[in-house]
Amino acid sequence: MTHSEKNNNISSQDFVNDNNQMILLIENKSDFWLGDILMEYDVKVVFDLHDINVDHKHLVKLVTPKLVRDVLRYKKLCIDCIKGTSSSFNRKEIIFQLLRFVLKDKAYDDLTGVPLVPILNDSHAAFGDKKYYLTKQSERKLFPKYGPNVFIDDITDQDVREIFLREDFQKANNIGLLNLYDFSKILKHELPKQPSLDWNPKSSSTPNRYWLNAIWDHILDFDCNLYLFEKYPLLPINKPAHPGIVSEQLVALTSSNPLIRHPLNFNHEPMVLILEKLGVHFTDFRKSEQLKPYIFDWNPQNVLRIVEILRKSKDTPMEKFLDLLDLNDRESFRRFIIDNWFEFIYAHAQGRGKVKNEFYNIIRLLPIWPTHSRDKTYMSPKNGCLLPQGLVFYSPQKIDSNYFDIESENEWLILNKLGVPVIRFNSYLTSVFYHINSVNPSDPDYMKFICSLLSLPLSMIPESLEHFNFIPNENYTKLMKAKELYDPCEELFREVFVGSDQFLPPELRSGWVLDGLIRLGLNCATDSESFIRVAEEIENLSRMPTPPENLRERAKVVVHYFYYHAIELNLSSEAWEKLSKIKFVPSKPVTPPFLETAYSKVPELYDFNSLCPPKYRNICWTQCPIYDDDVLPNSSIYSLFPEMNEIETQIVINHLYAIIRNIVRDDLSEWKNTKMIELLRTVLFQIYKHLNEVPYKELKSYLKIKLKVDPKIFLNGEDPFNPYNWVSGKQLILNIDEDINSGNRAVCAHLTKYKRLLRICGAEEMKSPCVNIQIPDEYSQRDKIAESFARFLDEKSNLVNKRLQQGHERSGIQNFHDIFFNVHGETIGSNRYVLAASANYFEKMFTAGTMESNPSKPVYVNIDDIKPESFRIMLKWLYGRRLDDALSEIKIPQTTDEISFYLEIYIDLLNACEKYDLQELKRLIEHKIVKSDLIRAQNVLEVKKWAEKYNAMQLFSYCKDYKKENLTLLIRHRCADLLDLDEDELSEEFDDYEDEFDNLESCEEEIWDCKIDTEFEKYSGW
Repeated sequence: MTHSEKNNNISSQDFVNDNNQMILLIENKSDFWLGDILMEYDVKVVFDLHDINVDHKHLVKLVTPKLVRDVLRYKKLCIDCIKGTSSSFNRKEIIFQLLRFVLKDKAYDDLTGVPLVPILNDSHAAFGDKKYYLTKQSERKLFPKYGPNVFIDDITDQDVREIFLREDFQKANNIGLLNLYDFSKILKHELPKQPSLDWNPKSSSTPNRYWLNAIWDHILDFDCNLYLFEKYPLLPINKPAHPGIVSEQLVALTSSNPLIRHPLNFNHEPMVLILEKLGVHFTDFRKSEQLKPYIFDWNPQNVLRIVEILRKSKDTPMEKFLDLLDLNDRESFRRFIIDNWFEFIYAHAQGRGKVKNEFYNIIRLLPIWPTHSRDKTYMSPKNGCLLPQGLVFYSPQKIDSNYFDIESENEWLILNKLGVPVIRFNSYLTSVFYHINSVNPSDPDYMKFICSLLSLPLSMIPESLEHFNFIPNENYTKLMKAKELYDPCEELFREVFVGSDQFLPPELRSGWVLDGLIRLGLNCATDSESFIRVAEEIENLSRMPTPPENLRERAKVVVHYFYYHAIELNLSSEAWEKLSKIKFVPSKPVTPPFLETAYSKVPELYDFNSLCPPKYRNICWTQCPIYDDDVLPNSSIYSLFPEMNEIETQIVINHLYAIIRNIVRDDLSEWKNTKMIELLRTVLFQIYKHLNEVPYKELKSYLKIKLKVDPKIFLNGEDPFNPYNWVSGKQLILNIDEDINSGNRAVCAHLTKYKRLLRICGAEEMKSPCVNIQIPDEYSQRDKIAESFARFLDEKSNLVNKRLQQGHERSGIQNFHDIFFNVHGETIGSNRYVLAASANYFEKMFTAGTMESNPSKPVYVNIDDIKPESFRIMLKWLYGRRLDDALSEIKIPQTTDEISFYLEIYIDLLNACEKYDLQELKRLIEHKIVKSDLIRAQNVLEVKKWAEKYNAMQLFSYCKDYKKENLTLLIRHRCADLLDLDEDELSEEFDDYEDEFDNLESCEEEIWDCKIDTEFEKYSGW
């Protein structure tokens, strides 16, 4: 029996209270369970007002949420009595029942001290003692030590849960979700704040890898600044390459000592070792925007930043901070700065090249730059000096200095950008030459210094040095003035001064060094007069009875000098005219098959005016020598002297006649094999091509004279050794397909490229009149159905005509055919509906009450005046097929002439168009005949007749214009044809011609008669 049940049996006398003790009344039976708990706190509880003595009724208080809160406030929660006497509730449920009761009046700000906060492990705590958190399961796992004390357990009661989630409730009782600040606050109970912490990532206890990743997942989910987590050892670092610490470590999250990620490029490994020596930690931990102040990505800028941050954190001067670095480390550090220099400077237009302020002071403090000293001391840019740009260091007395030992011009520019002072040029030269008597001429360091000095821009080299003995001679025996020395690279000087000690040493014979010496008076052939003398000397040597064996090599040196220094020589027009006539330029050795007809059969020295570039060899080898390959002029020479890159038209014309005379007509045997014939043809075509592009006046003036003597200069055939293939321009007619006769020849395909040259030489041309043939549009949207119609049409009937006529059952595709055309014995099936829809002619045929209009019976039509191929093309076009597509399906027999084949098809189609009134198709065919260039001299009259017969008036007009444009050539062509006819045929032809010529306009009659008479007289002697 519970306490409440016992109280139900107690009489009112039992409640006589001498001390006037308060009596608690629970009226609601559903709350009777409260009595068991309240009585644990030494209060009297009754469940019925009648059980109370009248004298004690003033002591009775009704049990309310506030009263229960007051009873429980600041007391230990005693609920074991319920657990031991009832199985209805477990401990957790009892707490939530109490919570539900005390929260009934919604007095959320009256819970302080009430021990009803349901925390983890079925435990409870008092409201207001500390802050409590509503957490997720994943958050609870992060705080195994401290979490059970402050994390509220899962609230399954929906009513209570909604109250706990209310903002006013949370504010009144210091309850809330786990925010960033609270997260960082309670983290100290799990992880101590210290600079570093040894850890085992694989440990089962915290911290371990799983726990660390989970912690960071939650921290980064807050997406905010991480300053609250600074000083917590939350970042894992990699073991250094040369570890002093064996165990793995976590280090504190601090922006004053950030970590840096390992570079992906192995080439940065030396810099990694340097940073490790300086105490920089590396990590491969996760990437996040919030972690960037604490974990730097690897890049040159961040490397410098982290070095400076670490140095400042140790409050140490840079030189002392880098004491741990050896010489190799400093070299690697310097190379790193140089290789990544563009990372430290501004890229925008206004500040381009300027060092960013952030890095300027850092790099200036780095003692990683070697100086010219015996022990190779390293200094910072702040403490060293630069030599003038381009000069190398030299100390006659071999003393140490603070001049930086620069490896490249780029390094000099970098140090200059870093504000390193540059010693004045004159001061440095004075410091060296003041002790010139101490210089050993063979000292290699002194030679490097001289080379650097003489390689400077000419304006920087002091003219006063021309009076100073400071240049070593070739034997390194003494120092001399520049004007006392000669450049042995010059052929003339080497020949004249051979054996002397007045030549330059090898180190000073080329490049900018030589230019510097020339400025100081070095004897060098740099002016036009001295160079012309050199050229004349070569020519004089060549005239000697026994010229030097190396004369050609000397000549090449002189020519090359001219090419390289042409601008410097600055030849006047008079000097160039003189030089161009001096024979000092080597020609190219001639090889077969060109040898026998070559202008020069052995390589000799010639002048520029006589020589031609190798690119012109094929069009000039019989008339002039060719440059030796070693002395070909370059593009700059051609730009200065353009005539050197040109060839006279007269030379090319003479060369053409020389080939015809000395190779073709002399029948040279070495040119008569297949390979040589092809070469000869190539040569001739190159000549024609060149002459075809020559200006008219230049070509006509000289060629006219030559043509009068020998006009046959065109190879109009394959074999150049066949005399018949050589013709004059006047024998050729352009745009005809076959020869009229030997005096009127069609132009071969290879000559048609040179129409301009042919016309200049008198060739005639069959002209095509300009006419605009009107054609109808072809409708592409009909293509799809057209293909199907065409497929039906191409299937020939397998049934004999007899069975068709007898009305036997048709099979297959023939079921769609209801009209059959017998075209020259070939049956072609079609459909009346399609034909009627496509042409007015057939529509009338099938709707006029004739036997063809009976839809119940197939129709048979005989056609004898159109060929089956042409008829099929017509039907396909009616079915919607494009004319070109229909024509493309016809195969031309191999031995058939293409023009004749297609022209026959087109004329047949014109017949069909006229017969069936297909005007659109007629215009298309007219256009095809004209644009396909099928109208030729041999068929124009015949086509004109057919066009007139079939009312193809556009084609008729074109033929008429064609005849007028080319009347003379047509008559000439026809006259040649007449010679092969007998008398009857000749009579018929003359009748036809008489009809043709009678149709010409009267205003032109006399002109045409004159032309006709002239042509007939020309051929009357055949």
